Amino acid sequence: IGIINPISEQLYNVLLAIQTAISKVIQGVGGLQFNTWRSFHNDRKTMACKNFLDGDLIEAFLDLPRNKMEEVVAFLKQDVTEAMSMNAGPSTAAAQTAPAIPQTVDELIRKVEELTMLH
Repeated sequence: IGIINPISEQLYNVLLAIQTAISKVIQGVGGLQFNTWRSFHNDRKTMACKNFLDGDLIEAFLDLPRNKMEEVVAFLKQDVTEAMSMNAGPSTAAAQTAPAIPQTVDELIRKVEELTMLH
């Protein structure tokens, strides 16, 4: 059972970064990449998933061994650093009030646990 929950654009961006980092560490269903698993397929076309957050994937972080959690955080930091260097860093008031990207395993655990309380 899924949930559709409105969230701010800033929170969406944080969760998307977390999801992307997790998908680099967790093996997908049947060995498929996350984006392949969640893409749309029919007889005429295949379309990549976009603007989609998978709560089950994000919550799977809590079941990882500590060393895998550390890998996720490393990918998260790397992805955020690359994005900021491409965009020359946050410069708007909205960016300054955006939810913080977790920087440690314990911070990420707390963030994911907060999300599990939404449903």
